[in-house]
Amino acid sequence: MKKSRLSKRRRAAYTVLTVLFWLAVWQAASIIVNQSLFMPSPAETFVSLGGLIVTDIFWLSVAFTLYRVVVGVAVSLILGILLAFAASHSAFMEQLLRPVVAATKATPIMSVIVLALVWFTSSVVPIFACVLLCFPIFYTNTLAGLRSVDIQLLEMATVFRVKRGHVMTGIIVPTVLPHFYSALAMCLGFSWKSVVAAEVLSSPKYSLGYRLYETKLYLNTPELFAWTLAIIVISLIVEKGLKHLLPQGGRL
Repeated sequence: MKKSRLSKRRRAAYTVLTVLFWLAVWQAASIIVNQSLFMPSPAETFVSLGGLIVTDIFWLSVAFTLYRVVVGVAVSLILGILLAFAASHSAFMEQLLRPVVAATKATPIMSVIVLALVWFTSSVVPIFACVLLCFPIFYTNTLAGLRSVDIQLLEMATVFRVKRGHVMTGIIVPTVLPHFYSALAMCLGFSWKSVVAAEVLSSPKYSLGYRLYETKLYLNTPELFAWTLAIIVISLIVEKGLKHLLPQGGRL
């Protein structure tokens, strides 16, 4: 127990020292550049962030961007899992989906966003970009998990006439879950990047991406840094929060 407490304290100390080190590097860079337009100091950035946090526009932008991330990841997850199950039971379906998955993996995210700007409204573009980025990850990971299911266990279940529902919950789902958690961990990071990038170009009224574009437009670099810092912190909070909500044994 004491070792565990010491280990936690040591990790906390290392975290604090790491943060302080990079803040010092940031401050040194700001002093060397000596131009807030190019490199604002940590103090200027945190002051700007403090001013943003108390505004309604900040929380509305966070809420709408978070909504787009959640919808994009949810659609990717559902499509990826359903189509992976279909592909695992049909060689033709797998062959049919292979070029689609390969194309979505290879297509640059900016190309996707530009195309989406032609097809959809500004609010839908970030969701579409998120789905195209995350869908292949859920699909390939789920398919890999389904293929790793022990065939002998399935044959044994068939011999003993185990109900299909029990086979699913007792054999298939536990095997696929680690692959699913891995896909979810990757998509949480990618989803924020793709959604914010799409928001910068599509410029929906309430979005973190539009706020970044606006601050760049007016050359308000401290506020640009503040919005960027807010995006990073919110992304980490969402990731860590989801990690604690996962069932015991989940990895994220």
